[in-house]
Amino acid sequence: MDATYFLKNRTEFIRKFYAQGVKPFGGIKHAIENELPPYDNPPYSEDPEPAFLAEWLDADAAIKVLGLSCVSLLSDTMKLYFQTLQRRVIGFSFRDEKTAFKRGFVDAYLGVLGHILETDWTDCPVNVAVIEQVVLARNRGQHGTSLMSLSVTHDEKTLEKYPNPFFVSEDERRIWTESGADPRSILAPSIEITSDALFAAIEHVEKLADWIDSRLDKAWAWRERTRDNLVR
Repeated sequence: MDATYFLKNRTEFIRKFYAQGVKPFGGIKHAIENELPPYDNPPYSEDPEPAFLAEWLDADAAIKVLGLSCVSLLSDTMKLYFQTLQRRVIGFSFRDEKTAFKRGFVDAYLGVLGHILETDWTDCPVNVAVIEQVVLARNRGQHGTSLMSLSVTHDEKTLEKYPNPFFVSEDERRIWTESGADPRSILAPSIEITSDALFAAIEHVEKLADWIDSRLDKAWAWRERTRDNLVR
């Protein structure tokens, strides 16, 4: 079974899903910011807030939710890919699954695959930190942090491990850094899934799959050794 083929089918869907899904909300923000119809004739108001602020904020929130949804799909795609390698491509198991998955499925699968593929991942042209942050953003995005906002902040543990988070706006990164970059600070940055960050993360996932593919000969050799050991 070509697990990478099916992984890329899903990642290509995620790209298209985001690209098409963001258009109406990005269009609303653009129209408001540039005073284009139907936002070119704001009603009279003595309120100091900009006209159509509520509409702009709703569109912005929708883009954030869309990004989190796509990251969730990407995380699930990775998990399914690893499970397919385990069950249908290579065929391996964990001695102690509970302990192996204590630090998450990425750490668990890279650990056992590192043994099978004879690598410590330093020779892999993929930033594993990005792969891990896809899952962390997905997990965080599944649980809101405030009833008053659809935005989700990075949690303390993530910021301690990744003080320069991948999914963050440059403005919030700058403000947080200038404030001292304290993971416990109320200025902890939000998870910001921009199109550039999402598509870059997708490329990391695809490159990881391609690289694993290129070393599957190591997996077949491992299977032969394992079978021989069992026969003896």
